[in-house]
Amino acid sequence: VNLCLLEEAVVSTQSTGKGYSLEELKLQVSVHEGPVELDNNSFGISGLKLMGARHEAGKLRITEDIMSDLVYTRISWIRHTDVKDMGKKITLPVYLNNMRTILVETLDFPTDEDKFYERGVAILCTALT
Repeated sequence: VNLCLLEEAVVSTQSTGKGYSLEELKLQVSVHEGPVELDNNSFGISGLKLMGARHEAGKLRITEDIMSDLVYTRISWIRHTDVKDMGKKITLPVYLNNMRTILVETLDFPTDEDKFYERGVAILCTALT
């Protein structure tokens, strides 16, 4: 998915929800080291940037690094009733630009840590320049 079209990808996959209303659906995210198989309810994105944290062993961790790469992110529409408990989680904003002026979506990630909000952790669709 072209990062400039992330919002359109989110909206376009909504139509594949097998007749469920938008209120019944939730976005589920998983991060991978490379492309993975996608179904009709999913889309993949490469090139997202994670500011102030890193993805390690299936969870987000606070880091001193300014930015790290989310190599390949799979985002799927699932029904609220099908959501698996991920334990402790953090909801992060996804911004279209590096100025953080255009919010695209928020996504939930598993974590064992706190202080994400205090550190301003967020996902960017474009790199800092």
